[in-house]
Amino acid sequence: MERRLAAILVADIAGYSALIGRDETGVIAAYKGRFSALEQMIGLHSGRVVKTMGDGFLAEFSSVVDAVSCAATMQERMAGRNQDQPEATRLDFRMGVHVGDVVVDGADILGDGVNIAARLQEIAEPGGVTVSGWVHDDVIDRLDLTFADLGPRELKNIARPIHAFALSASVPAARPVALERPDKPSVAVLPFANMSPDAEQEYFADGITEDIITSLSYVPWLFVIARNSTFTYKGLAVDVREIGRQLGVRYVLEGSVRRAGDRLRVTGQLIDAETGAHLWAGRYDGAVEDVFDLQDRITEEVVGAIAPEIRSAEIARTNRKRPENLDAYDHYLQALAAIHRAKIDDAVTHLDAAIERAPAYAKPKAMRAWCGTITPWISRSLDREGVDAAGLLAEDVLENHDTDAEDEAYAGYTLAFSDRDPARGMGLLDRTIQRCPSFAWAWTSSAMLLAFRGDSAEAVSRGHAALRLSPNDPMSFRTNIALCFAHIGAREFEMALEHAQLGLAVNPRAIPMLRLQIVALAHLGRMEEARNLEQRHMDASPGFRVAEHYLGGARHFGLMDEWVIVKPLVDGLRLAGMPE
Repeated sequence: MERRLAAILVADIAGYSALIGRDETGVIAAYKGRFSALEQMIGLHSGRVVKTMGDGFLAEFSSVVDAVSCAATMQERMAGRNQDQPEATRLDFRMGVHVGDVVVDGADILGDGVNIAARLQEIAEPGGVTVSGWVHDDVIDRLDLTFADLGPRELKNIARPIHAFALSASVPAARPVALERPDKPSVAVLPFANMSPDAEQEYFADGITEDIITSLSYVPWLFVIARNSTFTYKGLAVDVREIGRQLGVRYVLEGSVRRAGDRLRVTGQLIDAETGAHLWAGRYDGAVEDVFDLQDRITEEVVGAIAPEIRSAEIARTNRKRPENLDAYDHYLQALAAIHRAKIDDAVTHLDAAIERAPAYAKPKAMRAWCGTITPWISRSLDREGVDAAGLLAEDVLENHDTDAEDEAYAGYTLAFSDRDPARGMGLLDRTIQRCPSFAWAWTSSAMLLAFRGDSAEAVSRGHAALRLSPNDPMSFRTNIALCFAHIGAREFEMALEHAQLGLAVNPRAIPMLRLQIVALAHLGRMEEARNLEQRHMDASPGFRVAEHYLGGARHFGLMDEWVIVKPLVDGLRLAGMPE
């Protein structure tokens, strides 16, 4: 029987039975939306969801710091999502965190460690987190959090009293500020509801939503909000007029997907976010193999409703290559779902399966190449071999397959990041932005490359364009990394610090972002803060060395301008006392 030490987080919804009694359908939909957001946070903190349990879930982390940081981030996120929600769909989670021995039973974990975490959750306040004394002692000097001492507590079916601490509630996030509408027609596509008998088909409905967003993004005169921002509204009861205000768009598209066997029904409706008026509605029935035609028909009619004078041919759907093997497409959709949960290993598994089933399908290959560049941002090493292999795969995508703008963007960024062909890679990203101007990922990726090569002003401009296209993006830490590099290159250390803090608020596990925050603090003369973070960084990445990482690494990839970027990075880390 395998045993291991683990940090355990248990969560459930306060008053769930009463909520279900009042509005079962609405509460279940709201919970699905909340859980999709929480699962992403768990992935970003290197945890895993062990299981869901009706109105809650059990998650496991190898680090107690990650577990507590994740719980605090999730509760802050939920406080923001609960703003302006009616009582029926206002869901408050209670969370408990403990560190202890667990028994491994397949994918499940059992034992006293799990039981104590569950009992701590029961005494937490709605919207609160309760931790054991062991957890408190481990994190009190490592996280900028405060706790209230609850003293020894008798917990149900736990033999001895457990010293408990309550995480002090953070200030709820401010109500989103209304954004100014762009000077061209603008639309946000909300996640289509999964109406299938099988709840596991959620990824399929999400994938169709994402494909429709991509289709609309090909229209050059249309401003389309990115998927990551619109999906923050999943499961929320928000008036479309408020969504239009928060995202700064004129139109909102919503709909549903029902998949039963080989039959598919997709519905959609376009709403004027200023007046709430319904401009268009449609329902499409067909076989699953007709899914791409259904998406095109929806996109054409949405475009027609917004600007009737524009021909549907402007969508340029012929540029989007579809797989002949629907099983490969299904694996691709599951890979997308995994990426948005920050489960890169799971995404790679599905992408490899899609490539095996449809070797000529460029999209999973291009995305698989990009996955090889993610490691430096979510791990503690540059993984040069992995990045080099990703570059080779990107070349294969571009040389041996029919590609669309999205494929070229993923492959182009990988070519540049791996230093196989930076000029060609940047050119492909520029071309994607021209062909698909609402593709926020391409704006962020080009901002990153421009910042690396020292073009700080253009990098800042493109980074802010990405944030406008995806203003509520849970993955915005990547854009903030690009902006941080750009401001460091311009020696604008106050702005660099601001973006480092914004990025770490979204993903505290982003060790490169922590380094950038240390650099900014050191250059601002805030040495005590920089050295405190230096200790936290070295605890997380004990093998880090300045020369190996930034001097050797930058020269290996050939990306970073040595004077504009590498010098201030190295100087700042040395000032903070990082090991040479």
